[in-house]
Amino acid sequence: MKIYMNTMLRLISFLMMMLVDTTNVRAMDSKTYKVFDLTHEVSAEIPTWDGSCGFHAEKTADYDSGFRVFHYELVAGCGTHMDAPCHKIEGGAAISDIRVEELVSPLCIIDVSSKAGPNYTVSVDDIKAYETTFGPIPPGAFVVTYTGWDKHWHTAKQYRAVDEKGDRHFPSISREAASLLIERNVSGIGIDTLSPDTGQNGFPVHEIILGAGKIIVENMTIPKDLPRSGAQSIILPLKIKEGSESPVRAIAILNRN
Repeated sequence: MKIYMNTMLRLISFLMMMLVDTTNVRAMDSKTYKVFDLTHEVSAEIPTWDGSCGFHAEKTADYDSGFRVFHYELVAGCGTHMDAPCHKIEGGAAISDIRVEELVSPLCIIDVSSKAGPNYTVSVDDIKAYETTFGPIPPGAFVVTYTGWDKHWHTAKQYRAVDEKGDRHFPSISREAASLLIERNVSGIGIDTLSPDTGQNGFPVHEIILGAGKIIVENMTIPKDLPRSGAQSIILPLKIKEGSESPVRAIAILNRN
């Protein structure tokens, strides 16, 4: 809780500085803070778990009537989105139950993009290698495994990587690595693939992470110039009552000082 509150106080301080002098927001932002977008754009063409169209947009009015208006239909688990504990765990917390303190966290990025192929599994050794370089993962951190798979986002067939048997072959996370992250008391995990589980052997990472009351964010995109340690992540879902999943706008904020 102390970690969450300290993070929230830093964020509130940042927002208050922005409000003090709105005429200088652009200059202050570029000199003191850098903001990174960790979210993919949503359209009807994006990859989905089952290959169906997860997003529909219908224009219902336009400027000749005063306003441009759209009607949207989407699968809650399409695009960059969050899984709440109740997505897998009966009686688990829903999207609307998650405290905002849990959505603002120190960001740790475990970068395996140089070696991650279609069947790569992020391991305990990968986590320990990160900690050797950057120090221990702090309690309350949001840990993203960056596999480089987000480069296939605009080619759904490659991103989904489904063979003729229906098996998926994108990078994932081992159950042992997930268990170690729970030992580190992370706030949640993220990955730049469809899921931390391919589904071939069930969904052990979902069971471990969501079973511990943490969150999972899937289909993230990680800018190459985002430092692997030192930034803060902000993951904002729609506050859906009893929701098990929600699209999010995920960002990272880096203090340059």
